Parts: sequence; structure tokens; C-alpha cells
Amino acid sequence: MNILLQNKKTFSYVRDLSTWTMQREKAHLFETGIEALFFCLNRRLKNMQILGEFVNPRTNFTIPVTDLRGG
Repeated sequence: MNILLQNKKTFSYVRDLSTWTMQREKAHLFETGIEALFFCLNRRLKNMQILGEFVNPRTNFTIPVTDLRGG
């Protein structure tokens, strides 16, 4: 399974710690969904979603990232 982060408004992917790409194949692959979640929360990224991609695309999923901590 591949785990990626995508901006829901621009459809760009996190490429590395500080850049973005529109090309899915150049996107950073996270080890776990929790790692992707904390990446967003620690950087206060808005409008993000976690993408889980499997060999069988019918089992792919998206999870919106929402920071409920406030502030």
C-alpha cells in the first residue's frame, strides 16, 4: 500500500518536507497513515487528505485531515 498526502483544493501532493508536486509518481510515500496525519498537524496544513492506494484500485481510500485542537 502507498500512503500519500494531497491538498483537496489544489490536488497537489506533498513531494518532500517543503515542496509540492502535481505528479502523483513524484509524491512522497509515507510509512503509515499516522505519520501522514502528524505531518499535516505539525505543519498546520489545511484542506488535506490522506490517500491510501492498493494494487487493486477498488480498495483505495481517502481520509480528510481535520485538526480539532483549535487555535
